[in-house]
Amino acid sequence: MSPERPVLAGARYFFLSYVPPPTHSDRTLGDHWVRRFYHDLNLAIDGRPGARLRRRGFADFTVRLSEDRAEQKRVALAEAEVFVPLYSPDYLNRDDSRREREWFRQRLLRAGRPADGDNILPVLWTPSPAAVHATDQARALAMAADVEAYAANGMSALCRLQIFQRDYQEVLGRLAQHIVDTAEQTPLQPAEPPTGPTDVPSSPTSEVPFLAVVIAPGQPPGASRLNGRPDTHAGRWRPFRDRPPVVDDVTDAVQRLRMPIDVQDFAPDEGLFRGCPGVLMVDPRVVETPDGTEAVRAAVDCLHSWVGVVVLIDDPAPGRRSHSTVLLDRAVAMFPPAARPLAVTTYDDWRAGVHGLVDRMRRRYLDARPAYPPPGRPISKPRLWENPPPDEGVEP
Repeated sequence: MSPERPVLAGARYFFLSYVPPPTHSDRTLGDHWVRRFYHDLNLAIDGRPGARLRRRGFADFTVRLSEDRAEQKRVALAEAEVFVPLYSPDYLNRDDSRREREWFRQRLLRAGRPADGDNILPVLWTPSPAAVHATDQARALAMAADVEAYAANGMSALCRLQIFQRDYQEVLGRLAQHIVDTAEQTPLQPAEPPTGPTDVPSSPTSEVPFLAVVIAPGQPPGASRLNGRPDTHAGRWRPFRDRPPVVDDVTDAVQRLRMPIDVQDFAPDEGLFRGCPGVLMVDPRVVETPDGTEAVRAAVDCLHSWVGVVVLIDDPAPGRRSHSTVLLDRAVAMFPPAARPLAVTTYDDWRAGVHGLVDRMRRRYLDARPAYPPPGRPISKPRLWENPPPDEGVEP
């Protein structure tokens, strides 16, 4: 698409960007309240005057199962007039959600518009008490800072609770009017859909990360990777032939629990896992080298009860005493009984156990080292009200 191409009469008015619930299927993407908000926002837009032919806003859960969801999402991101992200601690901590926002920002800059101007309309979905989210949260409050219930509880609560329905309709109307005004008065030219990964500016997370550390042959020292950025040996390590890197499976398991993940190549540091849960993954071929053996011994000193240890190797001859089996036994024997590793020799076994392993380590960490409240001055968790009215409840 060239920059001179006129705006399509039926271009989508908005693109809804949100964090899916921890467990979902292809048939039920998006939780009930995100779906309701999307539906209500479309109705509010349709109820406002305008000269343009309108298409409903885009949300990935509107794509039919028979269609290519990723392609539909890619095109909608390039054509939508307004980007509507639902801000929550989960959204602002995750690279995948922030990557959508960053691509749209780059589209605005290429069009000569401010990166955080009228074409990005953030909604405060769930308030965050974290200082690192203050700037983003302030932008989301700008549309309705005078609506006390919205500022205190977020749009999710307004959508759910009968007591806030008047405030919900008020904020919804403002959002709809802003979208209509922006699309009608200052339309945005379509752009070429994104074709590759978009770099996301680093942002400090407000949460304790889950740490995935790899000891494997050929690791460069000091490399690291946050939320899937492919700049480590660990991120490319494939112990199972013709299978994806195993850290991809760990990332999926961690993000289903709505935690940020930090993937690292191992470097000796006794404080490595002190402040976060994690898994240590070991390629047993390292025990054939002095440096590898030394790295495994150093890793033993870094372990805590909330760190799972897994030794992974693709065994071409299961059930027989192969060279892989010998290396596996040697690596396992280097760990004390209290930290006895899981020995995994097939990709199917790895996939079957990784989600349970991540969940167990997270639970152990929360039991032994509570992550809330954080160090420093106490902060208040967001709440819907101080003293709930006795007769009000969640809308059925």
